[in-house]
Amino acid sequence: MDGLFSLAKMLFGIDIEPADGLAPVWNSDVRFYCVKDSTGSPIAYFYFDPYSRPSEKRGGAWMDEVVARSRALSRDGTKARSPIARMVCNQTPPVGSKPSLMTFREVETVFHEFGHALQHMLTKQDEGLVSGIRGIEWDAVELPSQFMENWSGFHNSLVQGLLFVHTCEGGGMTLWDTLMSIAKHYETGETLPEDVHLKLLAARTFRAGSLSLRQGTETGAPVGHPPAQ
Repeated sequence: MDGLFSLAKMLFGIDIEPADGLAPVWNSDVRFYCVKDSTGSPIAYFYFDPYSRPSEKRGGAWMDEVVARSRALSRDGTKARSPIARMVCNQTPPVGSKPSLMTFREVETVFHEFGHALQHMLTKQDEGLVSGIRGIEWDAVELPSQFMENWSGFHNSLVQGLLFVHTCEGGGMTLWDTLMSIAKHYETGETLPEDVHLKLLAARTFRAGSLSLRQGTETGAPVGHPPAQ
C-alpha cells in the first residue's frame, strides 16, 4: 500500500496515514486510514478489508460509502462532516510467515477500488446528496477507477515522456520509482524483470476491443449498430 499511497501523494497532494484504533473494525485484518491534505488537516477516512474470507465474504471487490461529506449533518453545522469510505477486496491472504503475495490482477483491483474511494473522499461538495460518489452519471461511474488502475502498469519509457518525471516535493522519488517499489521479490528485494513487465502490459490489452463492446452494452450504448433512420 505504501507505493499506492506515494502515488496518491504525487498526483493529488494528499498524505494517507494509518489510523487503526480510531474506529471499530469488523475483522482483525481490516485497516483504518486517515487522509490529510497538504496542510496536514484530516479531510477523509477509509476502511480497507483486503483479504479473502470465503466463509463470510462474497467474491469480487467493491467500494462504498460509510458516510458522505455533508455540512447539514456536521456536528456544529459549520465545518462539513468528513467523508468515510470502505474498500473490500478478496486478495491472497498471508500464509504462515509469508506476506500477502498479490497477483498482478489483485494489484490492479486495489488501484481500481482506490480510484472510486478517492472520488468519494476528495470531494469538495458540502451537499451530502450529491457529494462524493453520489449523483454520478452512469457512463462516468468508472472514470476515476480506470484512471487509477492504469497507473498500475505504467512503463518507464511512457513515464519519461510525461510531466510526472519531476520528483516528489522533498521526497526525491519519481513516479516510476513509486510503482516499481510495489513489484519486488518479497525475500530478495529484486524488482520485476523488464521482460516480465512487458508481457504483463501486453496481456492487459489482449482482447481490449471485446471488453469495450461489453462496457458499451452495459451502458446501453448502440455499439456496432447503424444509426436509427
